[in-house]
Formats: sequence, structure tokens, C-alpha cells
Amino acid sequence: MSAEQAVRPRDFETFFAGAYGRVLAQVIMLCGSREDAEDVVQEAFLEAYRAWDRIASYELPEAWVYRVSVQRLWKTQRRRRKGQERLPDVPVPVLASPEESAEAREVLRLLAALPPRQRVTMVLFCLHGWSQSEIAKTLRMTRGGVAANVAKARLTLKEALDMATDDTNRRDPFMSGPRPVGSGRLDASRIGLGRDPVVMALRGAEAWLRAAVEADPEALGRARAALARRLEEKR
Repeated sequence: MSAEQAVRPRDFETFFAGAYGRVLAQVIMLCGSREDAEDVVQEAFLEAYRAWDRIASYELPEAWVYRVSVQRLWKTQRRRRKGQERLPDVPVPVLASPEESAEAREVLRLLAALPPRQRVTMVLFCLHGWSQSEIAKTLRMTRGGVAANVAKARLTLKEALDMATDDTNRRDPFMSGPRPVGSGRLDASRIGLGRDPVVMALRGAEAWLRAAVEADPEALGRARAALARRLEEKR
């Protein structure tokens, strides 16, 4: 084994151990299923491992893994018309109060029940700040389709959670015109999404979900073993 080969797994392992729980929680938000999320996240980390010499130099290699996960997930989700009927199988975080857990589970239940197009576009736009153009390109949708799906999903969650009308309705950010060239990634706070109750609910649910994933002491070990099996299968 060369010196490079000896170093590479150790560097990747540090990255994998630190990023796996976060990426898994983010992808569960996208699909509502822990099983589906684990499958695509493992495949994305497998791609990252194979291209680690290149990806390790990226400023945000975790973002690369998440984007690959989104693309892989969408290939399996886009033909579905209905969402999941059950909550993801995760333990309750030790430090979460009963009220926090109840609220997070309700948000996750409502999110999982949304049609895939609405759920995925809303999570990418509202929670992770992807622009409509980015989402449209990644999911092969029109910008108008992205905007319409986000708006429908947001309205469904607001009504289901009995949220009051907020200031963002005065200028609908989901149906606005294209951003100026060179304006970069959408800044949610500049259009009022940072104060949007739906965004806050999604952030709370994701934080709870991440803590739940990390509360499972065997999760990372299972993920390592699954990744190792995939590596063996594809050699």
C-alpha cells in the first residue's frame, strides 16, 4: 500500500464520520423515509470516496455529497404522486422536550405526506436556500413549476400548523421574477424567509432530526459497514 493510499481512507473517514449524520438528516427531510435516505446517502458517499482526491480539496465537500444525494433521490422519487404515510424511524433525542419532539414529529409527518415535487422543492428552497434556477436545473423542472410547488407546499404546512399570515405574503418570493445575473445564491433572509414561520418550523424539525440520528449510537457503525459492503460489491 502506498503512502497516498494509507492516508486517503483516514482523511475520508474523518469526513465521513463528521458529515454522515447531518447529510442523512437533510435527506430524510427530502424523502420522509430513513431507509430511502440511507440508501442514497451511502451511494453519494461511495462516489465521494472514489473521487476523494478531487473532492477533498473542495471548500464544502459535504455540499457536494448532499447535491449528489438529491440527484439520486430524485430519480427514485419523481414518479411518485403521493408522499410517505409513516414517520422516519429515529429515536427521540435525549435533550429534546416532549413539546419539541411533538412539534418536530408533526412537521415531519406533514412534510412526508406532501407530494414529492412539493416536498423536495420546498425543502431545497426554504431550508437550504437553493435558488429556483438551481432547483429547476437539478430536478429538470421549469422555474415556474418550482415556484408553484414551493408555494403549494408552504401553504399546506401553514394551514395544517395553523400559522398566522406573515409579512412574506405581501411580496410572494416564490412567484417573483428572475434574479439579476451574477446575484449568486438566494439569500432567504433578504426576502423575508428567515422570519417565515414555515422556515422556522422546518429548521426546528431538521435540528431535532439531526439530534435523533446522532442519538443512535450504532447508526454510524452501520453506515460504515454498509459503505464497506458497497465498495466490495462494486470492485
